[in-house]
Amino acid sequence: MFVPKSQSFQKFIIHCLFFTAIVIVISCEESNKNQIQTNTETFNLDLFEQNLIDYVNWGGDSPVGWAYAITQNGQLVRSDGFGNAVQEPDGTTVAMTENKEVNIASVTKFYTAIVVLQLLEELDLTIHSLVEPYFPDSWTLGPNMDHLTFAHLLRHESGFDTGNTDFDNTLSYAGIKQAVEDGVGVPPPDQADYDNINFAIFRILIPSLQNNLPNAPLANLDSDQTTQSVYRSYMQSALFDKVGMSNIDFTEESNSPTRYYNLNDISNGTSGILYGDWDNKSGGGGYFMSVIEMAAVNAFFEHTNAIVSDEARTIIKENYLGLDSYFDGDNRELHGKYYGKNGSISNNGDATIGQGVLTQIQMFPSEGVEIAVMVNTRGVNYKTGFDGFLRSSIKDAFNDAFE
Repeated sequence: MFVPKSQSFQKFIIHCLFFTAIVIVISCEESNKNQIQTNTETFNLDLFEQNLIDYVNWGGDSPVGWAYAITQNGQLVRSDGFGNAVQEPDGTTVAMTENKEVNIASVTKFYTAIVVLQLLEELDLTIHSLVEPYFPDSWTLGPNMDHLTFAHLLRHESGFDTGNTDFDNTLSYAGIKQAVEDGVGVPPPDQADYDNINFAIFRILIPSLQNNLPNAPLANLDSDQTTQSVYRSYMQSALFDKVGMSNIDFTEESNSPTRYYNLNDISNGTSGILYGDWDNKSGGGGYFMSVIEMAAVNAFFEHTNAIVSDEARTIIKENYLGLDSYFDGDNRELHGKYYGKNGSISNNGDATIGQGVLTQIQMFPSEGVEIAVMVNTRGVNYKTGFDGFLRSSIKDAFNDAFE
């Protein structure tokens, strides 16, 4: 059970039940009065779960390992794991379960955005406040950095373009500092581009924002090690501790860590790869978590104020901060707005050989349903075919669960 039945949460549930009861009574009265019957579709949780399983395995090429966790109204309601987290040519196997950690990749951005919104609220700033005062004093600011706002970073509208490759360099402290010094050619948001540096930079900006809180210990913003440490510890205390999860970090499990494959690896006798620790390039990716832990954050975000205020939640959703904006207006949004974030890491652009991970969180507010899914295998054919990610299959699984 994710969400503690605190007094405030109980009031929330009671209010919802009371409101639902009123709606039912009114609807029944109107129905009896006018003798009108409706055939309203009803969401079927069991069908959603089965659809998900069927659609992931649609192409007859099941992943080496995958897992999911579904929450509804703040509670864990379904979870499972399939296949192997480790399946090596020497015969070594480790089962994939819903508690096995993977590198969640860009889903990390959603968590970074939550904490940034917390800090902006505490400092009486908005997402449209300028970032300039929070760069380290020793940094040289390049062209148009004086126009940069927090919203530009959180929406990938800064104009930074480091290519999303060579992460150890482009997302390192030195790489971020150099990108700020180089600046961008046009003022944001006129050259928007999805780039991991937009969130990796918060590894420095979150410690800087924290420095401005009353009685906060001052972090040395010129130190790569210090900013890594402060970012990690602040994220832990501001987010994961409040969700009841300790020691969420950027380090692989010490015991048989998950490996990442391509579908062809098993028949070819190829070993899976390991990602190693991600402290030096965190912010936009790199947390190692299970789908159970990812689902817990979903539930707390949607159904409590423990990690986000109502106002901040609305701002995050309306502006797709740390979320994927391509969901806005998607023709698959058949039951209200859907909100999600995908994660993806591959060691090769060729889908037939690239090894890596896919992750997805998805929120369906109309039914109070959230889901976290991860696959440790590239090259899988999902139901949607044209979409090599999990997002479309999950949305179809949800839409097809109404009957």
